[in-house]
Amino acid sequence: MRKHWLDYLRVAAILAVITIHSTTPFYAKFGALGLLDWWLANLLNSASRFAIPLFVMISGALLLGRDITIGEFYKKRAARLLPALVVWNLFYAGLNLLSRGINENIADSSLINELFVTGGAAAHLWYLAMFTCLMLFAPFLNIFVKGDKPASTDLSILLGLIFVFFLLNGISNVASNLWDAEMEWLKAFPWYVGYFLGGYYLERYSDLIPLKTGLIPFIIAGILLTGTLLNYYFMISFAIVEDNLIMTSTGPLVFPISLCIFLLARRNGSKLKQNKYIAIIAEASFGMYLIHPVFLHLLEWQLPEYYAHALLYMPVTILITTVASLLSIILLRKLSFMRIIC
Repeated sequence: MRKHWLDYLRVAAILAVITIHSTTPFYAKFGALGLLDWWLANLLNSASRFAIPLFVMISGALLLGRDITIGEFYKKRAARLLPALVVWNLFYAGLNLLSRGINENIADSSLINELFVTGGAAAHLWYLAMFTCLMLFAPFLNIFVKGDKPASTDLSILLGLIFVFFLLNGISNVASNLWDAEMEWLKAFPWYVGYFLGGYYLERYSDLIPLKTGLIPFIIAGILLTGTLLNYYFMISFAIVEDNLIMTSTGPLVFPISLCIFLLARRNGSKLKQNKYIAIIAEASFGMYLIHPVFLHLLEWQLPEYYAHALLYMPVTILITTVASLLSIILLRKLSFMRIIC
């Protein structure tokens, strides 16, 4: 039976992703923008930081607690992730080569460095690399939550995986010292294990949590206010222009916000009825995540005096990018082979 409230969370997550990426360039213009403009960017950006945690929690709610072998799990996840990982990296690598010039890209090896450091040919593709790492360990987390005893072959696979990640970490440390380049995606994925497990437990045991539903919005608002004020404090006191410093997915503020949003939706699941428009956006959300930077760059390039009209262009960019991404994925998914990658 489909859990329609999870569709609402998918929609919220993809809208939040687009909002983050639409507002980050304006956030970085502190001093060049009016204070009201910057504060709008700060509020929208900070309020959307639950995006990736929510996607991971939804996956935990759907994938954990199932009766499935490790081999079956890997087969199903590989069929979903690997084609997208390869095709979208090739797509953005091609765009990079066209936009900056083939000779220039080959000469400065920036594309190779980008792939190594962020895990993708475009900054947002770090999520695919991180999630792939998470999925390698997900079957063992599934054994844990089910309370099953792992077989000797399961433990052998786990030890082999751990060795591979020790090896990757060693490579990352060497690269960090020699070339000042670390595998950021490799360092990120362990933090999302908490969200992955959190999605499973909140979906199943939300009623056992001693927190009144009516208090949850106030908790979210209070933490969000704290985060936006701290952003401003670090900006004016230390000139740190970094929207991911305080309100980071791996920090102590976004973690409770994300759990609270998921818990709020779970407890109100019976009120979040099936809606065909929500279902369409939810179905397209993965593809929208993958394609939306194309439209963001086009808008930044085409809209006149982009940073001079922040109050207007931020909502316009969010709206147009959302609609364009949705329509493009709906059209692409009419081709059966495109459903594999988006």
